[in-house]
Amino acid sequence: MDVDKSLVPIFIETDVPKRIKQIGTGVFLDLNSEPFLFTAAHVTDDLQLGNLLVPTYYGLTAIEGYLAHIDLPPELSRNDDTIDMAYYRLSTDFARLLCTEFFPFLQKVEIIENSLNLGVLSVVGYPASKGKKKGDTFTSELAYYRGVAAEESVYSKHGFLTDQNIIVNFHKKRAVSPENGQRINPPSPNGVSGGAIFAWPYGHEFSQDWSLPKLVGILHSYKEKDGLFIGTTLLPYTVAASLGKMKGYGGIS
Repeated sequence: MDVDKSLVPIFIETDVPKRIKQIGTGVFLDLNSEPFLFTAAHVTDDLQLGNLLVPTYYGLTAIEGYLAHIDLPPELSRNDDTIDMAYYRLSTDFARLLCTEFFPFLQKVEIIENSLNLGVLSVVGYPASKGKKKGDTFTSELAYYRGVAAEESVYSKHGFLTDQNIIVNFHKKRAVSPENGQRINPPSPNGVSGGAIFAWPYGHEFSQDWSLPKLVGILHSYKEKDGLFIGTTLLPYTVAASLGKMKGYGGIS
């Protein structure tokens, strides 16, 4: 599936303890002919602990580019951030290097105005539990979670906005395969933060044709008790990217 090659596992390398582990996901895409990696802000917050790495032809490599996210007042934590948005405007050289293993998302991207108009959605990303190390080689694999868009009452209950957030109903214990309707045991979504949220067109809710869905958002959290995936629409990302461009992306080209 082409969408597979646009989703990138993100790792962190730390000195204390000295290790590399998988912590999140990024969406590699072309926006107005410029290379970006969209992810969640709590993923990039871990830069204070070490270096963020992604797979390239040369192995796991530190991300190079202009990083932007929404700063929070000192009295708030990232858990209070309903947007939880971060992006890298990748340097051209690094984007070329990333293209040795991945390529920018080329399917339809939609800036939605109201998440209540969505139907069936898929969340796609790299669960940390799927990250493996054998010798000096790290591997991972994607997981796909499909659910139904939440109703307005759910947004109100949890303090989210229908024009900025996307909430997907997904209870792990009730998960079934869209292919055969059989019960499945999906992997924990830990590590899927920063992954993609796709909207399926009406009439194709159970399709496996990944040329059909549109990219509509970026995931940032999962409330297991409530059975809810929560993400951000692409609007805050595109607005932030426009502001970054006005600043010349800090000199990154």
